[in-house]
Amino acid sequence: MYRDALENFAGSSSGVQGVIFMDSEGEAIDQVGSVEAYDLKVIGAHFSIFFNAMNGFDQQPGSLIVSMEPYELAMYRLTKEYFLLVLYRTPYHVLINKFRVQDLIAFIKKSL
Repeated sequence: MYRDALENFAGSSSGVQGVIFMDSEGEAIDQVGSVEAYDLKVIGAHFSIFFNAMNGFDQQPGSLIVSMEPYELAMYRLTKEYFLLVLYRTPYHVLINKFRVQDLIAFIKKSL
């Protein structure tokens, strides 16, 4: 179910190198992309640690964009238990896909 939505997003969005739908413990629920599957999982696991470290603050970020060569990594919190990580080629690709990623987020949230 999620794979089709992730593949559709990655395949039809300019500059998307990978998409990972993850749980808060860093486990990939599903992922697609031109980046090696293992590398996507490692990136996602490391960023889940970072994202969860912010749980002690009064408010959690809804999204976070980190520039990290060779990608722009965008994390979007879906719920307290799930998040989406998108690897973009450049900051420009983050901007031009802003509305498309919101559609993907809405689809996943609706199904949870």
